[in-house]
Amino acid sequence: MVTPHGFLVDPIRSTRTFEAAIAHLTEAIERHGLRDGDRLPGEHELARQLEISRPTLRQAVRVLERSGVLDVRRGKTGGLFVATELIPVLAVSSAVALEETAAAETLRARRVLETAVAHEAARRATADDYAQLERAIELLRRHLGERPLVMRADALFHRALARSCHNRPLETAMNGIARELEPIRDAYSGGLERDHETLDVHRRQLDAMRADDGWLLDAVLHDHFRMLEQSFAEAIGHSWEQLFGVGSDEDRDGVALGLEDGGADVA
Repeated sequence: MVTPHGFLVDPIRSTRTFEAAIAHLTEAIERHGLRDGDRLPGEHELARQLEISRPTLRQAVRVLERSGVLDVRRGKTGGLFVATELIPVLAVSSAVALEETAAAETLRARRVLETAVAHEAARRATADDYAQLERAIELLRRHLGERPLVMRADALFHRALARSCHNRPLETAMNGIARELEPIRDAYSGGLERDHETLDVHRRQLDAMRADDGWLLDAVLHDHFRMLEQSFAEAIGHSWEQLFGVGSDEDRDGVALGLEDGGADVA
């Protein structure tokens, strides 16, 4: 069994981050001549080398484990181990497609749940709740261009929004969606322009909530959701209308089949 020492993987410069991580990891396994049972560096070190977040790395590892490339062992003697030195390209592509389908479903679920949460928060939020939302917006503004900190401030805003409902089941449900969204946000959004757009839409959302204007809040939320949805759809080769627009059942079934059959080539 080899040790992690000397294992190097190239950093990622891509919008489809978790898919790029899969490609870089499989390429590095072959380039270093690793064999079945060989151990890879730890999660922290791999994320550092790839220059991605740990949630995005976990998403890539989940796909590689599902497709039989990696063996993920838990516990004190655990870690990431090569399960096969012969990369099953078709299995990896299928697993990537399943991950993309799951991401699309998460984004749709977010629309339903977060819309309800925002309207409930507008009805229930106290002055202290609004102060917490303002603080999250100010922290986002202060760290524009610093992607990891912008993502933390964005997550802080959404946690504060959920708390503003004063409803524990809603808060728990939103926290679950947030965990699923974290690698999607990391993989499919970014850049200074997007940071400014996020800041603007948070401000507009807060104004609509304070004005108790349900129609305006719905319009702002649509803009908010579409930002990430659009980036995701474009990255996987679909239009926003195909994945998230209103269409027939036949249209939606066709898109789902397209996602499952059209996985990325990671060879």
